[in-house]
Amino acid sequence: MNLIEITSPRGGLTEADRAALAETIVSGLLTTGDEDVPEETMRRARAMTHLGFRELDDWTTGDGPWRPPAAPPLWLTITVPDTWREELARHVIGWIRRAVRELDRRHGWQRDPASLWINLTGIADGSIGLGGRPSTADEVLDHLTEEFRANLDHGREIPEGRVVDPICGMLVRLGPRAITLDHEGVTYGFCAETCRDAYARRNSIAAAS
Repeated sequence: MNLIEITSPRGGLTEADRAALAETIVSGLLTTGDEDVPEETMRRARAMTHLGFRELDDWTTGDGPWRPPAAPPLWLTITVPDTWREELARHVIGWIRRAVRELDRRHGWQRDPASLWINLTGIADGSIGLGGRPSTADEVLDHLTEEFRANLDHGREIPEGRVVDPICGMLVRLGPRAITLDHEGVTYGFCAETCRDAYARRNSIAAAS
């Protein structure tokens, strides 16, 4: 679930700017750098990512109205389940900042840091309207991974040193920085703390560590 709204002054971005910015942001958020993510999970992730633009008239800061050729101020809001927010913040904000820098380089804009705001907003459990119904972060995750879990291939070949995230199906490389959970003599690996914690709750494991 990535709901992304990009706000700019009217006329600040061209149609080509919007298309390029959208493509860079979406591709970055949906690319893990690892091809070992099941297509079922990625298909749902793509369907649950939405990005849109809106333009505001008479955009004014404390220094007065924005005027070209200055870089247009941008105000981006990304909405995710609140329990995901802290873990996602660094990656999401960093990637979007990179996308905006690419835009600025194409135009030769020198952007003041105060003209770019990227805010990650978390929605509390019960206030997430998946399908128009009050939902929790775990229910959003269940929807994201439903196809993978329904088609779970127990005969899948697992490379040495890796394990399958039991929530989303991603192959996870074990090592010092891996996100793992040991339970009843089995080490489970996870792509993110979100998956680990959901697995712990689902299986009534008292503490994820």
